[in-house]
Parts: sequence; C-alpha cells; structure tokens
Amino acid sequence: MYYSIQFSMNNKIVGKFFQSENIVYNYEDFSNPKFLNNIYFKKIDFEPIVSIPILHKKAKITDLISNVNAGGNLHLIISEKFKNIIEKYRTKGLQFFKTSIIKDNVEYYNYFSINMYESNMDFIDFEKSNVVVRIKKKEGGTELITIGVNTLDDFLTTVNYHREKMEVVTINSIFLNERVNEDFFLLKNGVKYIVSEKLKQEIEDAGCTGIEFQPVELSYNEWTAPGGEREKVYGKI
Repeated sequence: MYYSIQFSMNNKIVGKFFQSENIVYNYEDFSNPKFLNNIYFKKIDFEPIVSIPILHKKAKITDLISNVNAGGNLHLIISEKFKNIIEKYRTKGLQFFKTSIIKDNVEYYNYFSINMYESNMDFIDFEKSNVVVRIKKKEGGTELITIGVNTLDDFLTTVNYHREKMEVVTINSIFLNERVNEDFFLLKNGVKYIVSEKLKQEIEDAGCTGIEFQPVELSYNEWTAPGGEREKVYGKI
C-alpha cells in the first residue's frame, strides 16, 4: 500500500494549523530566481535562498512543518530526523537544503527544505485513476468534471490543453501500477510525496510528528469526510 504525505491537521499535535504564520528571508525581490520557492522540478547547482518559517505562537514544533508561505506542498520543510529516514530509502532525484524555523524568537537549525527534481508519473495507472479538471463555465464560475485518461501521454496532452485555457488538471484518486520500484517518490499535478508501507512504518516507529498518511486511492474529500478514514486514524480536524 502507498500513501501521500499530508500535514497533520490535529491541533493536539501541531498546536495550530497551519503552523507557520510568516517567513524570514534575506532578499528583497520575491521573483529572485535563486529563491527556492521559484524553482520547480529542477536540480540546483548553487546554494538557493530558503525561507525560514516563523511559527504561530500556538504552534508546536514537529518533524514536518505545515506552511503556505515557506515552501508549501513542493518544498517541504522537515526535521533532520525525518530527512535521515528518507535518505535511507532514496538519494537520487532529490536534494536537501539547510534551513531553520523560528518559534517564540528562538531559532531551531536542524531543518531542511526538500527539492525533488525527479517525478515518477509513470508509476500511475491512469485507466484506474480519477483525473479531474476545473473548467470555466460560460455563464461564469467553474465546474469540476472527470475526464477519461488512459496513458501518461494522454494525461500530459490533457494538462497542456487545459493549461492554455488557465484550467488545472489534477488526479483526484490514484491507482499505481506494477512498475513502482521506489519507497519514496513524487507525483506532479497536485504535488504528492508518496511513501511505501515500509517507509511509512519506519517514519511512525521513529516518532516523527506533524505527518498524516493518506492512502493514495482515496480522494481528499473521501479522506477528510466527517467520520471517514482520516478521522478514524488521526482524530477530528
């Protein structure tokens, strides 16, 4: 079984969701090409500018830091303990850059930002997966519709077609094929970091905090529904 890494939404664990409320940065222009948040799926051969999240006064310090302004879903901010576990399972196609977090004016330096520049979209069984796009309606507003996709090439063609119309294609629920040969990998278009059952177990056994593991076959709505699978495992939001 495979799972996508999600930020913990249990305030007993994280104190406040999202944990970061601001960032510290040592540059003036957010468009700076060396700013890590402006680099997508590319290997970096220089020292990037990283964001340092400032945690909310109610937030707790965890091994995965939930944030919307210091890396988000792509450049996860994780503890050294969490990083060391990931590196046992995968070292190719990803980089870690030193950062820190600030809580109550104290800076904690044992954190890293992930830069994953390889993805494994070829691991997806598109015929079984649920692909959706939010389209613009003529009368205004948008509508979420399911679209039929059979192969990776079909998917990429569909993504490019809708991108030109400023519409976003995502994979609502994911089924993987028999080609999966990694315990840790990235899926684009919605950005999901995926872990195997084996890696999930080691992360949990190590006591890493701030993390929830969503089975990839479940859509986000199915996962977070009141009384649903997430609530049974991690408690109410």
